[in-house]
Amino acid sequence: MPAPTYPLPPSLSPIHLYRHLLREASYLPPAFRATINSTIRTRFHKSRKDGIHTKGRLAKAKSSLRTLRAANSGDKIAMQSLMMKGFGRTGNRRRELMTQLVKPQGPSDTEALESLMDQTEKCDAQIQPGADASKAKPARKPKNNFFENWDQPKLLKVLESQRQHQKDTKGTTSWPGTAVRTVDPDQFVPKTNTWGKPPAESLVRAKRAHWWRRSADKIMPPLGKGEWDLLRRLSSGAQAEGEWAVPRRRHYASSEVPLLTESAQSWSWESYATTPAARIEKPKTMSRQRRTGQYDLGPYGGHERSKQVSNRWFRRAYNRTWQLTPIVEQDPHTLQYSLCWGNATSKLPSATEAQQGIFESVDRKGNKIHKKPDA
Repeated sequence: MPAPTYPLPPSLSPIHLYRHLLREASYLPPAFRATINSTIRTRFHKSRKDGIHTKGRLAKAKSSLRTLRAANSGDKIAMQSLMMKGFGRTGNRRRELMTQLVKPQGPSDTEALESLMDQTEKCDAQIQPGADASKAKPARKPKNNFFENWDQPKLLKVLESQRQHQKDTKGTTSWPGTAVRTVDPDQFVPKTNTWGKPPAESLVRAKRAHWWRRSADKIMPPLGKGEWDLLRRLSSGAQAEGEWAVPRRRHYASSEVPLLTESAQSWSWESYATTPAARIEKPKTMSRQRRTGQYDLGPYGGHERSKQVSNRWFRRAYNRTWQLTPIVEQDPHTLQYSLCWGNATSKLPSATEAQQGIFESVDRKGNKIHKKPDA
């Protein structure tokens, strides 16, 4: 994984910041580079006009640039974060996948279709034509009814499968956020109110909406068949070579103007006289060296960290991400959904021929097999 060979400039114009982001994103692994690249382009194109949020957005873009530089410089936490965003486990792409997941697929049988048609006819009958309809006030939209437009049976199926899968993969991967505890939308709905009567409809709807908000934040949306298979192959080492290999960084163009030495660049007595030394030397601290590209070459600077991430780490990181990713299939006859999750790869190597020879004459319990004499 190529690391940048130049420190981050102290100030960048928006167009140069945009170019730096695209340049650093081009050195990410090809498996999720396109998603990160698309996010950068989309956000810059949507924010071309200057506004009240420009300053904050530029600050966020600078932070993203430091994260990309850190990932390309060997920061495994930053690389894992970008990997999770690229495959839709966190971030903007996860929200896009959730938007597609919650959409209902339409009536599943004749009874559901007839029920939907009856509801439509009742709504049309309530609208009175003529002058009365123009004077009538529009019906007030009920609060906390967003989940009624979701495909609740499918979401409950995903939550139930995810809850079981979280128990199975408790020791092999790390799930973001909190675990799924229950799949009952009426968990927070009280049976009776203070007066011992059934709760009001608005209260029931508010409690269910609260449960759905909490549960929707925990759902890991499914990926398509092709991308899910790609994750499986990457967890087996497909990135080591071929089209998914990490590209090499282009050599930095040398300048004919002689550069200042490190001591001349780092020492500025004016800044040390007017600013605390801790603030000046903060970019060179061990925790920020990979994000800024500045290193302390003094006697107390410590050892330089490795700038390379091994293929072994990538295999394990892809496998952890694959375990967080389901694929949803629907039976064309019953219209029922079934989910399949990624699993942990076996850490035990295959036995060699010499090792297998030890167990030739014993059974599963380790007892020696006695051959019967020939009659």
